Amino acid sequence: MNKKYVLIITHSTDDQDRANAAVALAVSLLSENADLVIFYIFEGAHLAKKGVAETIEGRNFAPVRDLFPILLEEKVPMYLCGACAKTYNISEDELVEGVKIIHIPTIAAEMADRESITW
Repeated sequence: MNKKYVLIITHSTDDQDRANAAVALAVSLLSENADLVIFYIFEGAHLAKKGVAETIEGRNFAPVRDLFPILLEEKVPMYLCGACAKTYNISEDELVEGVKIIHIPTIAAEMADRESITW
C-alpha cells in the first residue's frame, strides 16, 4: 500500500464503539503497510492517557487492550492536541509512552502530504 494517512481519533470513553473502530482501523492500515500518524483530539484525547485504552471495548471488534499494543510496538507516531490536553487536564507524565503533545499548526503540516481520516 505505502499510502500516507493521518488518523484523527475524536472518541474514547464517550463512544467506545467508535473509539474501538478507530483503533481497529489503525491496526488494519498498518497491516497494509500504510505510513500512519495518529492525532487524538476532543474526547479522543483520553486515549493518549495511560490506562484508558485498556478500558475501551466496543461491540464486534477485538478490544482496544488487544489492539493498542500493536500501535506501540510499531512505534506509530501519536500526537495529542495541546488544547485538548489542557481541556481534559492531561499532563505529559500521564501520557502513553511515545505520545507527544502538539498544536494545530504541527498537525496541519503533517496533513499536507497525507490523506486524513476522521473517526
